[in-house]
Amino acid sequence: MSNTIPLFEPDPYVVALDEVAALDAQIARLSAARARRVTDARNHLHRQAPTDTSTGGPAWSPARVERVELVTELAQLTRRTEYRTTTLVDTSTALVDRLPATLAAITAGVLSWEHAEVIAKHADGLEGEALTSYDNRLAVLAAEVNPTQLDRKARHEVELAQPTTAVERAEKATATRRIYVDQAADGMAYLTLFAPAPEIHAIADRAIRLAAGLKSGGDPRSMGHLKVDVLTDLLLNGETSIPGATRGIRGRVHVMVPAMTLLGVGEEAAILRGYGPIDPATAAQLTADATSWRRILTDPITGRILATDPRDYRPTAAMIDHARLVHPECVFPGCTVPAEQADIDHTDDHAYGGGTIPENLAPLSQAHHKVKHHTRWQFVQNGDDILTATSPAGHVYTIRPEGRMEPAPRQLVALVAATVAATPEEDLADCPF
Repeated sequence: MSNTIPLFEPDPYVVALDEVAALDAQIARLSAARARRVTDARNHLHRQAPTDTSTGGPAWSPARVERVELVTELAQLTRRTEYRTTTLVDTSTALVDRLPATLAAITAGVLSWEHAEVIAKHADGLEGEALTSYDNRLAVLAAEVNPTQLDRKARHEVELAQPTTAVERAEKATATRRIYVDQAADGMAYLTLFAPAPEIHAIADRAIRLAAGLKSGGDPRSMGHLKVDVLTDLLLNGETSIPGATRGIRGRVHVMVPAMTLLGVGEEAAILRGYGPIDPATAAQLTADATSWRRILTDPITGRILATDPRDYRPTAAMIDHARLVHPECVFPGCTVPAEQADIDHTDDHAYGGGTIPENLAPLSQAHHKVKHHTRWQFVQNGDDILTATSPAGHVYTIRPEGRMEPAPRQLVALVAATVAATPEEDLADCPF
């Protein structure tokens, strides 16, 4: 009889955890390789020396043209927002050009890309020995903490390395304040306010205090819901204290409701401008509270907008309405700026004979309007409200109209037509549609 030691199978849970960690290290190494390729792309573009060939407005510097072309090109290829792509470019070039210790740690799989973004962000403005010391120190610290903890340590290290720039860096950061909307599922959305920390904490504190007061008064809502509700009420119904700001302004939303749905003979969804289809109950509530209406005629077979209400007719206003209705957002690929906040651009430049007609107009955000004129991006109207955008590198993107109603079912069109034909003309005199 021989003595044998039983072999135990490794715990599959532990194996799975180890594999996750190994994959993270592999992703970090690939991220380092990507950073080098992004920097290569920047260098190759620089050698192409693209310049501003626009004929109007202040000319862009070659450096600005290069940066905008690189960011917009990568944003489309990688399906990132331009904001996230800018972070990718800035982090990549900072690692390759200025932060060798951090890049080496990522290449070794010790640090994540999220760590790299934090280190690169706070390295801005550091030079010489201060930069070298910061890079070496943070590459070590980052291996021991998560990115949120690292952010605090990085700010502390920057203060130690170059404390005299604290005010300048704060002023520069304040200039990046912004507000933006991200869509979510089931009729929800995110409103993000990026602003100086003191103001953000003060806003949160006020929401907490107001919510706590309501809660102590017996309000059955949770604290989380109360904080959202009181802030929403303040934003929609409060008044600004900023000198010169117009008082009495209230938020507006635009909802497109098919007439047949409104009359109860169709089931096509309503569309909330800038969001998409919304549920019937929400649409009914919004239309019940509507302060104004505008009739838009659509082809019931194709769903295409035919014309604006002739009673509102002003040629320029009608064409602007058409452009914003068929394209609820900026037509630059990937952009989500609402058409109401965008410029109405002549796709074929008016200076070169482009007509001021609906077929040659489309909304472009102010930023992308400049990109179109100052870089090598090109746009073509293909008819039927479809545009083609060609990037400086030759990639082609199709922009289709999103503001159309879905065609009405043929059976419904036939039924309504038969009903109208059988209805005396005097009974239709007061119909708004």
